[in-house]
Amino acid sequence: MKLAEDYLRLRSAYSGEKEGEPFRVTIDGLAEALYCTPRNARLILRKMTDAGLIRYAAGQGRGHRSELTFLADERELVIREAQQYVKQGDVQGALLWVKEQAGGPEVMQRFVDWLTGYFGYRTETTGEGRMVETLRLPVYRPIVTLDPADAMYAFDTHLIRQIHATLVELEMDTGKVIPGVAHHWESSADACCWTFYLRKGVTFHDGAELTADDVKYSLLRVQQESNNHSWLSRDIVEICAESRYTIRMVLRQPNVLFALFMSHTAAAILSRASGESGAGTVPGSLPLGAGPYRIAKLTPGMCVLEVFPDYYAARGLIDRIEVMIIPDTGGEWAVETNPGVLVVETGEARRQELKTWRRSRLVTGCSMLTINLAKPGILQTGSFRRALALAVDRSRMVRELGYPHASPCLGFHLEPQPAAADPLYDPEEASRELKRSGYGGEVLKLYAYRRHEQAAYWLQQQYGQAGIQLDVHILPWEELMKEERIREADLILFEALLSEGLLRQIEYLLSRYSFIRSMLDPRTQAEVDRLVGQLLQEAVPEARDESFQRLESWLIERSTAVYLTYNEARVLSHPAQQGVRLNAAGWVDFKDIWFKGGRLTAGDQPRLRYGKT
Repeated sequence: MKLAEDYLRLRSAYSGEKEGEPFRVTIDGLAEALYCTPRNARLILRKMTDAGLIRYAAGQGRGHRSELTFLADERELVIREAQQYVKQGDVQGALLWVKEQAGGPEVMQRFVDWLTGYFGYRTETTGEGRMVETLRLPVYRPIVTLDPADAMYAFDTHLIRQIHATLVELEMDTGKVIPGVAHHWESSADACCWTFYLRKGVTFHDGAELTADDVKYSLLRVQQESNNHSWLSRDIVEICAESRYTIRMVLRQPNVLFALFMSHTAAAILSRASGESGAGTVPGSLPLGAGPYRIAKLTPGMCVLEVFPDYYAARGLIDRIEVMIIPDTGGEWAVETNPGVLVVETGEARRQELKTWRRSRLVTGCSMLTINLAKPGILQTGSFRRALALAVDRSRMVRELGYPHASPCLGFHLEPQPAAADPLYDPEEASRELKRSGYGGEVLKLYAYRRHEQAAYWLQQQYGQAGIQLDVHILPWEELMKEERIREADLILFEALLSEGLLRQIEYLLSRYSFIRSMLDPRTQAEVDRLVGQLLQEAVPEARDESFQRLESWLIERSTAVYLTYNEARVLSHPAQQGVRLNAAGWVDFKDIWFKGGRLTAGDQPRLRYGKT
């Protein structure tokens, strides 16, 4: 990269000279243009000559001028260097490089045209004649953490499921708990003692066998109070590896859903050699799991997954997945779709309609505003919180914002048949509640991340019409997870993922840094803990559902949050791609994807676009 910068610096200093035509120079003039000493200038010129960028003939003797010829086209060099950035997993660096060096939008468009073709499905044949299939996917959000004990964002947990294995798994279609690493499990009559029997021969990505000691290590690690998901194993009072393949756990109180708890990504089984980072013991080593894919490369801009051929269940069908993180550029350019690319739409990027592509959709959760009940001030007033809920026209929100907002949402659950109308919206009653509260125009801080920026400013306008003042703060994903940010926010706008069922709902209520629990005051948290504890003792599903409904009603009566809209996720895929199906997290399991083949028409080939959107 540095050599290309030096070449472009010379081209700028001698802008009047044409490519391929020699001209006279002095070494002092070249050193001045390169901002270095004459000695270093000679070294740089030698490297440029070896790289084929220039032809240089040094003058012989004192006072003789040298001769320089530019050989490389500036625009081609800029694009070539940007391509190298991308191949190293730095799309953001590539975009910045082109923007700084291109000198015009046409070079940026040429680069993004190349980037369009870089994504998608590729095959290559090895020397042994084996075909290797690769799928490069653009993703519009960062990877915050791949540590199972801390991960809370859907994309992070989705990747964790590709890398790691759990004792059991949740079957999406039936809602049943099915075998994972454990082939059988049982509990005592009071649901306080659980025993899991492990498959033999399950191995981690480094070849070590997964045993009961690894399960014990992983659950004890999650149990540490500093971890986000300590709630998952906090009731465990004893973990005993009774044999190499048998693990027994004793709970302080009954939990009929404990097997379901063990399907959570936080219960992913790490090797005892993982260390506290969730990676290997060698500093900088990659996460080590027993899932269908292993991590071959991990940078802030790229995650490369390679199929793990010794995975205990069905082998992944695509050999290599390259996840490329597309940076937020403030709408300056937009990635759309590309032949062979699987695109999961989650609201970050605009999309171009492709009639020949298949689209699957799934209602995944609800967007909601959590209210900071731990913060003194107007938020402590119940009438003000009720005004917040009554002042939002959810039907209008769906109409005006569109995808991913699907329909009005009135509670912390998924409705099988959500209504198009919003029975809660009542601006007159909102005005009365606002007067009762004694609200004096205090400005409330609303925090959200980029995905919800449009909705945040829509709410600012909607509440402004009702006389409630909001100050919108858009934060990076990792910043919004910080405890100090949660404490200072009055409201947090986010999407609660509900399609994963009751376990995910319990997580939001119990997990330390969830945007629901972390905004509750200590007394409310204690009551939530008590009500969840009762729910976990209900052996009959219908009774358990009623128990959750009582808990939900209790939270709604106290106006602990404002429920806004049900949201959906969509996936676009070319008909040649098979096994494409949204899972409960709103993503696609990589191990199930395969490519059938087929021709792509010109209508299937939209481009990335450069320019303000």
